[in-house]
Amino acid sequence: MTWDFVHRWYMPFAWIAMSSLVSVPMAVYFEFGMVLHGGRELGLAYGSSWVTRDDLLAAIAPYLLGMGSVVWLFNADGSTRWAAFWATIIAAARIVVPVMLATTANVTVGAGLHYVDWHSMRVLLWFQDVEMFALGIIVWMVFARFVGSSNSAPASAHAEAY
Repeated sequence: MTWDFVHRWYMPFAWIAMSSLVSVPMAVYFEFGMVLHGGRELGLAYGSSWVTRDDLLAAIAPYLLGMGSVVWLFNADGSTRWAAFWATIIAAARIVVPVMLATTANVTVGAGLHYVDWHSMRVLLWFQDVEMFALGIIVWMVFARFVGSSNSAPASAHAEAY
């Protein structure tokens, strides 16, 4: 068995898809373990399920697994490097979006602890998981179209254009 398939152009996208299949269930498992606080307990007017922002950020740490697509940036094949570039942007967005949501939608209470309304945030985070998985598949298909069309063109067709 050879390991040539690891250097194919589609492997960064496959990494993003496979890491989603692992990291999303891990994140959801960690999210179910977060301690919920009532709004009255914290002195807030509404909400029955507030979590600390740090607990939420720790729960989404498995999303860092997607950054493994950076490895293919060092591949010799140009199409694989471009695929790795786009897959890395998707992986970075998968981390940046929830962190931005958690930091902009938090409330500081009492001793400087930051809390996030989990009932509102979980819908956004879980929908974002589906969106990012779909985006990875869509970019994979678009990239396949461009790589497929450039690989099927004969060398003489490029020479005649000039």
